[in-house]
Amino acid sequence: MISVPLPTPDKRGTRTSEVLLHISGNATTQASSLDTEPVQLLVSYTAMKRLSLLVVLLCSAVSLVNCQQPTKSSTTPKPDEGTFVQNTYKNDFFSFSYALPREWHKSKVAPAALPSGAYYLFIGDRNTGHSLLNRVTVVADPESGPGVSTQEYLSAYVRAQVRNAHAEVIREPSSFVSRENSFYRADYKWVENGTTVYSSMVCARRNSYWLSWNFVTPSQHDLEDAVNTLQNISFDRSSPH
Repeated sequence: MISVPLPTPDKRGTRTSEVLLHISGNATTQASSLDTEPVQLLVSYTAMKRLSLLVVLLCSAVSLVNCQQPTKSSTTPKPDEGTFVQNTYKNDFFSFSYALPREWHKSKVAPAALPSGAYYLFIGDRNTGHSLLNRVTVVADPESGPGVSTQEYLSAYVRAQVRNAHAEVIREPSSFVSRENSFYRADYKWVENGTTVYSSMVCARRNSYWLSWNFVTPSQHDLEDAVNTLQNISFDRSSPH
């Protein structure tokens, strides 16, 4: 695994715990059998319709990266939320469209707050005929100071999965091309209440933000199907990456 130095613990490092504590308080009213220790918080996979574990781990990764460099969130323009019409998500700020197959729909989940400066752009669910959903969460996170690459950002995220969810990496952070679009991708899995959960994070850099597509599914086959939806992304090449 690519090594990304972790920040030396200091007052800034408490941000991760504060974020997880906030989510823990929100989650306990919606799902049962939660571990209330902030750095070990795991949400039951059967409760994913209400709250995604992905949010918890994303907060950890964002904090790890942003502790390494001063954040630019105070000066980075805020992106628009975009629109979802006829199964196509569009965002003018980032100049891209993302068409999803008919069985996908906009999620009704009320996600927990992300660290300051990071934004949810879209959350989509695919019904599977039982309580386990396929989910994609699209997040925009402002770049930290110079010197942090997209690959390092992704590596920090994966390290958070390994540490907080005892995840097993099944695809190391590496370059990934879907059609003509270039990304970085990492896959991992973890066991929650006896169920193996598969996840992938795919990242790109655009307009001073890291864009990430975060997929969570109940099987590796479903994971590949979900990631393959990235073939339907269309970027406006006149906008900077």
